[in-house]
Amino acid sequence: MSIRPIGSRKFNVTLDGRQHSVFEYTYEMFSPKLPAALDGLKVLHLSDLHFAEFGAENTELAALCKAARPDIICFTGDAFSREDSFDGVMSKLPLMKALSLTAPTFFTRGNHENDSPHLAEPFEEKLRSLGIHVLDNSRVTFSAKGETLCISGLVLPRECYRLPNGSYYGVKKVTPELLTSLLERPDGRHFELLMAHSPLPFHAYAAWGADLILSGHIHGGIIRVGGVGLLSPERKFFPRYTKHLYRIKTPHGMSCMEVSAGLGKFRINNPPSYSVCILRSKDNDRI
Repeated sequence: MSIRPIGSRKFNVTLDGRQHSVFEYTYEMFSPKLPAALDGLKVLHLSDLHFAEFGAENTELAALCKAARPDIICFTGDAFSREDSFDGVMSKLPLMKALSLTAPTFFTRGNHENDSPHLAEPFEEKLRSLGIHVLDNSRVTFSAKGETLCISGLVLPRECYRLPNGSYYGVKKVTPELLTSLLERPDGRHFELLMAHSPLPFHAYAAWGADLILSGHIHGGIIRVGGVGLLSPERKFFPRYTKHLYRIKTPHGMSCMEVSAGLGKFRINNPPSYSVCILRSKDNDRI
């Protein structure tokens, strides 16, 4: 199993009333577990929108997503911020509706939704009414051309991000056993795509049995210098996983993770971005 970048594109959009650049990164991921009939499946990954608005009601972002012609769309959390108003949260629905009309769409919570259940629950109810799959520690199978792959959405306990006293130190450790208690373990026969907001427990995700993990949360390290992210939301310098691609070898094989730098929040030398991952059943360059 392998994953590699194959290109990027820059688009000029209206971000919060000003002209700004947003990047689309494209990757190829190869796995022998992927059925040959699903070779070329295109997964669009969005994360960490927060307060950002790309055109009125995010119409410009929706247009970019449609132009990418995805087969499925995965939104890995933080569609809004915990400080958002109810109306602010609901203002995301036109984008989510546009995504649902573009391709089958899957959503799982980030830490901001987790911190605001009074906002997340009505928001997710609306998402379900749009036909969006809300994965709250649950798994679904996506079928196409008579073949299937598994898509899981992990929602970690709040204390895995931050303690009730607001401290980031001594948070609950994420282990494969915790994932199994929340999601059950994959059967190992089907390709397993895991949507998990935080990339920091990559080793636990890999040991649990995920083939491809889609994450966000770190915002690319907020400030990037020489391709290195400097800071995480946990107020820690030089977080290990900030943006782009990572791999880990496990007893089950190779696990790959794509980390989105996200779309919203304060950032320096770190433009908003989303990604497209093309799934392949074999690596033609190695045949």
